[in-house]
Amino acid sequence: MTEPRRITDPEVLKGLSHPLRQRLYRLLTQLGPSTTTILAAHLDGADPGQVSYHLRELGKRGFIEEAPELARDRRERWWRVPQESFSWSAADFQTPEGKAVADTAFAQTVRDQFERLEAYDTRKTEWSPQWQGAATTTNSHLRLTPEELRGLSEELNVVMRKWAEVGRRDPSIRPDEQPADGRERVFLFLHAFPEKA
Repeated sequence: MTEPRRITDPEVLKGLSHPLRQRLYRLLTQLGPSTTTILAAHLDGADPGQVSYHLRELGKRGFIEEAPELARDRRERWWRVPQESFSWSAADFQTPEGKAVADTAFAQTVRDQFERLEAYDTRKTEWSPQWQGAATTTNSHLRLTPEELRGLSEELNVVMRKWAEVGRRDPSIRPDEQPADGRERVFLFLHAFPEKA
């Protein structure tokens, strides 16, 4: 298990502050390697030129990479999410521009997370009883010091990375060739923060 790449440059993080780029990144994590055409189809017919531009911007910042071995000809361009994960903290962005980028990226991320939770809740009956029973929601009210909260977060991140490895797909396999192994994409998000009553 490798440690995630830490993002501290606002110009890099800016790549995820755009809603379409976050959606493209998410689709690539969900679908696996894809082309502009595949991704545009999942975005209700978004303009392929615009999709292509935003994919290149994500690629420039290292959030995605090309997968040339999947192309059937020189015109076909495949993209994938690298195996290396990344992390960032708003505390690492202290300049006014950096704070603005971090705030925008964070707000977009939180909006996306809760939209996805709401979408699952609206359509959960489409999943089998086994999947509905396996899905979980939890919250806790803890009394911790900043150091204890940091320790809890580090432990949870180790556990999440362990389980991410269990279902990791071979990145060279095309999405339509992925064997049926009973696994589905599972989205897990967690927020832990101090709160006053």
